[in-house]
Amino acid sequence: MNTLKSLSSGAFVFTSLALIASLPAGAQTKPGMSKTVFENDKVTITEAIIKPGEGLPSADRSGAIYYYLSGSKVERTFADGTKVTAAHKAGEAMVNTEKRPYSVVNIGSTTAHVIAVKLK
Repeated sequence: MNTLKSLSSGAFVFTSLALIASLPAGAQTKPGMSKTVFENDKVTITEAIIKPGEGLPSADRSGAIYYYLSGSKVERTFADGTKVTAAHKAGEAMVNTEKRPYSVVNIGSTTAHVIAVKLK
């Protein structure tokens, strides 16, 4: 009887999780791709590819130098809920002067492709 009760509880939990996973994402953002392509004791170089609707988690991006391989429109969200929209053109380079960590979501219609160089 105890085993049957454990099995039915387990089945209930599994079914509940399956139903939750099948629901629309709503406010959840699919993760974009970000990977370190080079790193040593002086510099880290990362590549990010973020399709429309995808995003990257909150991180400290201060002082990074960005080179945009494709144009993009993103929304930055800070810990306090503040949101800032930024648009960049292909071939554009910039130094990020923002000191606060933030997450990024691609709100544009094209895939964002960015190389970031950050000195250590």
